[in-house]
Amino acid sequence: MLTFKKRVWIVKQKKRGQLNDSEIAVSQQITRRAVQKIWVSYRQGGLEALHEQPRGRKVDAIPIAYQQEILRWRKKQYGIHKIRAMLQQDGIAISKQKINKVLRLHQLHAPAPEKGKRYDYIRWERKHSNSLWQTDYCWIEKLGCWLTGWLDDHSRLLASASYVTEATTENSINLFEKGARKFGLPRETLSDRGTQYYNPLGETCRFLEHMKQRKVKHIYASVKKPTTCGKMERFWRTHNDERWAFRSLGRFIEHYNYSRPHMSLGYKTPYEVWKRDLKV
Repeated sequence: MLTFKKRVWIVKQKKRGQLNDSEIAVSQQITRRAVQKIWVSYRQGGLEALHEQPRGRKVDAIPIAYQQEILRWRKKQYGIHKIRAMLQQDGIAISKQKINKVLRLHQLHAPAPEKGKRYDYIRWERKHSNSLWQTDYCWIEKLGCWLTGWLDDHSRLLASASYVTEATTENSINLFEKGARKFGLPRETLSDRGTQYYNPLGETCRFLEHMKQRKVKHIYASVKKPTTCGKMERFWRTHNDERWAFRSLGRFIEHYNYSRPHMSLGYKTPYEVWKRDLKV
């Protein structure tokens, strides 16, 4: 490999004229053509042209306007994949690597967590909106209370949600009715076997009686199968990551349903998909 010093030596030999190009090439174990290229580079750019040039593809500069758009979406807590998708919708084609570069430059890049073993699973969802609603409770450590809600399985639309001090049947029923008044009744509902929804003694319970009165079939998730209510679990994570950018839970839910594009929905909002695929 030719170093800067070797290139300077070649130029000096050319100036002296004691060796021809072939002799110089043999001494450095390069081609005669390489000697000529070094001489031309020196004549055009001086000694600076003899320094080692960076290899690989030249990195294009990222336009300021693109950087501003990337930062705008990042302020909404969007990750690299979603930022790229939103830019594409605006006609801006940019790679994930360049988006990552901008985020690193502004110290807005969150390092990816270590990936554990991925297990194969079958992804499923209902074909139409209001076919099935999922529900569950999640303890919010930051607030010292429970978060519960009802989520449409097909569109991921959050029909209703609330912070509550106790995980009770009463709270579940009240929230169900609140969501039903706004978005209509689902055909079926899904939950785990928590005491809010299930009587372990095999007797009937108030929750099931209420669903029967509303002519809604209730389904219980399989034991030790947390992925059955996976969409609800995914919403808890979204809440914990993005909720604190909003003044209240209500404003966050409005953003989640009507403004926030969802990757699993082809970057449409839950409400767009819910309305589009509602079977009348």
